[in-house]
Parts: sequence; structure tokens; C-alpha cells
Amino acid sequence: PGETKRVITQLGQAPSVERALPQIRQYWDETAVDQAFAELHAFWEKYLDTITVQTPNTSLNSMLNVHNVRQCHTTKNWSRYLSLYQLGLGSRGIGYRDSMQDIMGVVAHMPDEARAFLKQILSAQLRAGYANHMYFPLTMQGAMGEVEDMPERPQYYSDDHLWGVLATCAYLKETGDFALLDEIVPFYDKDRATGQALESGTVLEHLVRAVEFTRGDVGAHGVPLAGYADWNDTVNLHRGGESLFTANLYGVALKELIGLAEYRGDTAMAEKYAAYYDDMKARVNECAWDGEWYVRYFLPNGEPLGSQQNPAGKIYTNGQSWPVLSGFATPERAEMALESVRKYLNTAHGIKLSAPGYNGFDPTVGGISTYPPGAKENGGIFLHANPWVIIAETKMGRGDRAFEYYNQINPAAKNDIIDLYECEPYCYPQNILGDDHPQFGLARNAWLSGTASWMYQSGTQYILGVRASYSGLELDPCIPAAWEQFTMRRKYRGALYVITVTNPNHVNQGVKSVVVDGKPITGNIVPVFADGTHTVAVTLG
Repeated sequence: PGETKRVITQLGQAPSVERALPQIRQYWDETAVDQAFAELHAFWEKYLDTITVQTPNTSLNSMLNVHNVRQCHTTKNWSRYLSLYQLGLGSRGIGYRDSMQDIMGVVAHMPDEARAFLKQILSAQLRAGYANHMYFPLTMQGAMGEVEDMPERPQYYSDDHLWGVLATCAYLKETGDFALLDEIVPFYDKDRATGQALESGTVLEHLVRAVEFTRGDVGAHGVPLAGYADWNDTVNLHRGGESLFTANLYGVALKELIGLAEYRGDTAMAEKYAAYYDDMKARVNECAWDGEWYVRYFLPNGEPLGSQQNPAGKIYTNGQSWPVLSGFATPERAEMALESVRKYLNTAHGIKLSAPGYNGFDPTVGGISTYPPGAKENGGIFLHANPWVIIAETKMGRGDRAFEYYNQINPAAKNDIIDLYECEPYCYPQNILGDDHPQFGLARNAWLSGTASWMYQSGTQYILGVRASYSGLELDPCIPAAWEQFTMRRKYRGALYVITVTNPNHVNQGVKSVVVDGKPITGNIVPVFADGTHTVAVTLG
């Protein structure tokens, strides 16, 4: 009784015992073990200390200070490449769209790694402008995934390439490292004899080709063709199908490039892309409004999918959130579309991706109809889509609703129902079974999900409202009206910003004043400081 013993356990991999022995023997020394743990502790302290928050909600604090940001680190490192839930090394590579979004969750915490990863992913883009759906990092061999087994379907994904615009601009806003735009990155196309790239271009050229490909790749309604699939991998239309998601993602990408061009003084580029933007906005609003919400696709025969006339798949969440994110939706339509999400898609455990579910295979839509109703993309709560609704609600100024949706899928708030939920209460799963399924509320596919990056962005950048811009930190909180105050410590471009937001009038949104280091400033963008600690006092009203 009272005795203490220390046991050191090692787990590793090596081609032989002989090759493994040096490291095995290294950790026979308890001092080396202590040093290894000290180094690990120091790494996480530095990584997590980049952004820390203190709000009235303990579950939010737990996720944004520790668990969510750690999950973002994991998704950046592994994409969906190594997973108990995916096929892994055999046929699943680093996802182009997946990892571009993962980068957006870590640019503040590991900018150098994000920069290198961004360039590597861009090298999987073809010179035509679209991209490989995935690539294998050990060989840099690209692949189109399921497309290659279905030659009768379009041979590309309509959205992959556009995510590179969002990730690159997020990196530039965080770091101010505009030299990246001029760096040369090869396109994927290879000479068959030599294996050398047929063409290279600047990072900016890669972004330009992405939007130009989508602009020219449109269907009968003038909106982008769906390809094999868009973000929703399981809706696989035949050739000629069109995607309203890709139309809106294209709009967001154009807005990002317009903002970048304006900051760099490139008036010609800004005006060119503004014309592209206005053109697509008009097309979407002309053809895609269904009365209460936006349709999600058009079939090759011109019929809508995600419409009141469809017996299954009447309404899709992404069809409503993304017109708000892109700015294509008018204020009236934006409000109506988000109300339709709440009426038809919201549940106690999160927002469903679509409804009603398909009950049997339908070859016109493909993979989505192979799942039972309420599972995965077929009426399940596919978590990746939830933060886009949260961000859309903040853009409408509805902080209470945005935070309600945030809480519905917050793993740290699931401890009381862990027997139902079953996943770890500290990381986001890919999906939760929806209310059409007998196991409603059961979560699956933990860790490797794009939900991590977007929930981190929605929490820090849109609910708490502190986000990087080209010229400084933009402050635009959209919080629950009951909150009186919150604080954030934010490292940004070499300086530490200690931000206190007070809400004396209990509003959701609206910056009344900003005081930086004791001096009032005009507007809501705190300028860039090279170093030091700077206090920022924000009053809402």
C-alpha cells in the first residue's frame, strides 16, 4: 500500500528490431522521456496560445481554447487520408477540397506549414483550371476517386478547384505574405515520357484559372455544371446537371479575388470579376428561387432538384446558406431561405443536410439514395453544413439563433447524452443520424471532418467576430443578446491583441465604438502592429 512505480510504454514502427533499437534504448532513460513530454507540452502551449477566449459559455470556451483547435491540427495533418472510417492508404488520398478547407482552420496557428501545404495542394490542379479530387502525398499521384470507375459520368468535381481561392486568401489575410502570389507552382499535367510538368504558373495564376474554368463550364441555365459531384459527393447527376452550390462557391471565390485585387490596387481585375459576380448573381436569382427557398441542382433535362415539386430531397441546407454567404440572395430571400432551414431541416441534434430522405435507390441522383433515410447525406445531420448556416445567421445579425445552432452540435455539450451520442465529447464527427432514422442522435466518423475547420471559423470569426483582413483585424461580433461581455487574446502578425467586447445594451450585433491602446479609432478594423501587446476595447450598441 502506498507504493508508486513508473511504467514507460513505447509504441513505434521500424523495418527491423535492429533499426528500432536506438530509439527504444533512448527512452529507457527516464530523463529522455521527461524531455519528450516537456517538448510536447511546449508545442501545444504555443499552438493553443495563438487564440484564447473567455465567454459566458463554458462549452464554447472548452472547444475554442483546446479541443476544436486541436482537431483542426489533426485534420490539417491527415485530411481524410488515415482514418478508421475511410479506406485510407489503399485508395483514399489527401482531398483537394478537404485540405484547402482544413488550412483555413490553422492559418493563424501554423502559418508556415499552411503555406507549404497550400502550394503542395495547388500542384494537384490541372492547367485547364479544375483539380484532381485527391492525391497521394508519398508519390504526388493524383486521382479522381469514384469518377474513374464511372466513365459515363463527368470526369471532374465542379467545386474542388475553387476552394484554393478561399484558402489562399485566408492565408494572405492572416500573414500579409503577398509574395506567395508570385511563387511558381507546377500544374498537374505531366509529359508522359519524362514525367515533368507541362506547365507551371504563379499561385495567382492558379486562382485565376480556377474561376475562369467555372465561368466557362456552365449548363442550360447558365450556372455551373455539377461534374461528377460538387461538395456533396453523393449526388451524382448525369452529364448536363447543374450545381447551385458551385454557383455560390464561385460567387464567394469571386468576392475574395475582388477584395484581393482592390487591396493590391489592381482595378482592372477587380472590375472584371465584379462583372462576373453580377452576371452569376442575376442567373442564380432568375432560375433558382423556388418560392420559399433556393433549389439545389438542375437535372440534365432541366428539372430542379431541391424543389417543392420533388417527393424526396425537396430542400437542401447548402442551397439556402450559400446564397447568403455569396451575397447572391436578396435580403428578403435570404431571410425566407434561412427560415425554411429552420422549419424543414432543423432538429434537436443539428441541421439535416436535406429532406425528405430517399427510400430506395434512384439512379437520377446516385449515391445519396443508397443510404437509408436519416443517414449520412440522405436526410442525416451532416455536420459540415451546420457552420455554414451559423455563419449565414451571423450575416443576418441573428446572434441568438447562430449560437443556438452552434450549441446543438457542440461535442462538449454532449456529455449528458453520451450513451446516445457515442462519439468523443471533444471532437466533431462527420455526421449524426437524423430524425428519420431509429437511432436519431447517434454520431459517427469522428475526428477527420471538415466540420472542425468551419466550426472553428464560425466560432472565432463570426460569432465572436474577430477575423483577419488584409489591413488588420476586423471586429464584427454577432453574439447572444444575453451576453454582457467576452474577451479574446489574439496573436496576429507578430503582435498580441487583448480584445474586450462589452454589450451594455444587450444587442446581437453592431460595433458602436473601438478604442485601441486608449485611443478611439474610426471604423471596426484594428490596424496591424509589428509587435508588442495592444488593448482593444469594443462596445456593441
